[in-house]
Amino acid sequence: MLRLLSTLFALFVFIRPILPVLDYAFNYDYIVEELCVNRDRPELECNGRCYLMQALAEEASRKKDAAQQSLKSSLHLGFTFFAEPKTNYDLGQKPVPTIKKRFFKYLVFAPTGYNAEVFRPPICV
Repeated sequence: MLRLLSTLFALFVFIRPILPVLDYAFNYDYIVEELCVNRDRPELECNGRCYLMQALAEEASRKKDAAQQSLKSSLHLGFTFFAEPKTNYDLGQKPVPTIKKRFFKYLVFAPTGYNAEVFRPPICV
């Protein structure tokens, strides 16, 4: 299953740049009659190549934008500076010692509800 998905993904990656050419080949008549910019000037013999060049340019710009975006995201550096103000309030008094209570986050022998033994029902004869 994983091999099939990876093969399909690789196939999609390699075929994606030629999708505008395949679209042009399959929809040639529609592109020549409806989408061609130069359809009113048959002496240019464009036959929809203007549409194909426009689609290829869009694909190239999309690829270039993706490359620039990945470059921007990989070069993003951030610096964080934490400044702590140093204050020295020495009023001539000594601090009063406090008793620290020890707090354990968990008890070592506390029951957790987990039983490692396999449950075996009683045998009824």
